[in-house]
Amino acid sequence: MRPTIVLLSPHDDHEELVTRLRGVGSYREAEFFDHLDRGECRFGVDVSGDVIGEFDEEELTEISEELGEFRAVLIEYPDTACVRDLLVDVLSGIRGILDTNYGERLDYGSILRRFQLDPSWDWRSSGGE
Repeated sequence: MRPTIVLLSPHDDHEELVTRLRGVGSYREAEFFDHLDRGECRFGVDVSGDVIGEFDEEELTEISEELGEFRAVLIEYPDTACVRDLLVDVLSGIRGILDTNYGERLDYGSILRRFQLDPSWDWRSSGGE
């Protein structure tokens, strides 16, 4: 399986996020992961929210305290350059938290600022720093 991230957003922001994801490339629904193609990059996208079941109660409580009611999108990505470009295009102006699946949960705004400061930043090797 390729690396994944989880985008956690309040309901209104979630709807906008899904709309943006479906509009930033060639988007095709599929049985398990929908397919999003952008140039040479292919992403798997799961908007079902089933990934929330993989979080423990403590994590869910922390996320709810920050976002209120929220929904999730699971994204499978080929490499950091691809996912970085995707995130820059879809997260601007949306509120939420990215779960890196590397032990960090980072708010969307801080991720975008970090990409501006260091375009090669990779949360997988820096522990979110």
